[in-house]
Amino acid sequence: MRLRAWVLGAAALAACGEGGLDTPVAVSVDDVPPMGPGSGAVVVSDAPHLHGRDPFVLNDAAIAGDTLSLNLSYAGGCARHEVTLVASESFREADPVQLPVSLAHDANGDSCEAWLTRDYEFDLTLLRDRYRQSYGAGSGRIVLLLDGVPDGTLLYVFS
Repeated sequence: MRLRAWVLGAAALAACGEGGLDTPVAVSVDDVPPMGPGSGAVVVSDAPHLHGRDPFVLNDAAIAGDTLSLNLSYAGGCARHEVTLVASESFREADPVQLPVSLAHDANGDSCEAWLTRDYEFDLTLLRDRYRQSYGAGSGRIVLLLDGVPDGTLLYVFS
């Protein structure tokens, strides 16, 4: 595990022009991006820009159960990136109910230029619980209005 962390960390630093594979670099396992899907935060706010404004490309989006899975691409490679799903404070009345959501990406000042593609997962139970509080129903459907969804609409169905 330590060797993997050193190799990945050294490669990331070399890509940023800060060292090379022949220069030992102290890298913590916490500095290495996770190998599986990243876990993104879900917040309720009408100010998504407060959670990050860095550019990204949304490649794919799907909902299975209470999990929203996204595939994103962005420039970086030298810092941990944070992606937040920001849900509006208000539902839009329709059938089914609609909820504007957006993605906020914080690259934490990463100026590296490697083109990264990562999977992120978001737990949607906060949105389900808000729906239940607002409508008093146990089961429901919410159309998540997320700009740039490749296949169109995201429908979150829960019981």
